[in-house]
Amino acid sequence: MKMNLDGYEQDIIYSTHAGFGPRLIAYLIDVLMIWCLKQIVIDPLFSLFNVTDDYMFAPIFSPANIAGALVYFLYFVLMTWFFRATLGKMIMGLKVVSYHHSSLSFFRVVVREVFGRYISNFFLNLLYLVVLFNPSKQSIHDMLSDTIVVKEQQERLRDRLTHQPSVSQNSSL
Repeated sequence: MKMNLDGYEQDIIYSTHAGFGPRLIAYLIDVLMIWCLKQIVIDPLFSLFNVTDDYMFAPIFSPANIAGALVYFLYFVLMTWFFRATLGKMIMGLKVVSYHHSSLSFFRVVVREVFGRYISNFFLNLLYLVVLFNPSKQSIHDMLSDTIVVKEQQERLRDRLTHQPSVSQNSSL
């Protein structure tokens, strides 16, 4: 059950949300990890099986581009689903949580990491700038999936401020 929060408490809650800078650094680390995965796994496999960079209809449909997109989206979906954070977020001390304290379902993770990132990437990643202007520091993919990226060390503070103590906790005081 949510409590009615005054402006001060709401400001404290927003301070637990990860801002643009740490999220940008985490994303750059993730892009570097994806590039490494592609260089270590995909490119050698393509060389081994003599897969050429031929394409159907348009260059975007080349085997290399399709494999790269699969690695990109699978990395974000699987890391967020299993760990609630990618390697970049782990290094930066961030994690993905539900905005309204419900569990992260696989569907919610797919919406966030596939559809939301696709929309952001379609607009040349400019939609990530929404974090700068949104008071709750949500990006487009967070809004689509009802999630938020929080500072891991401050997650318990956020949980305490947004949850009213239960009756059993009150009776033990």
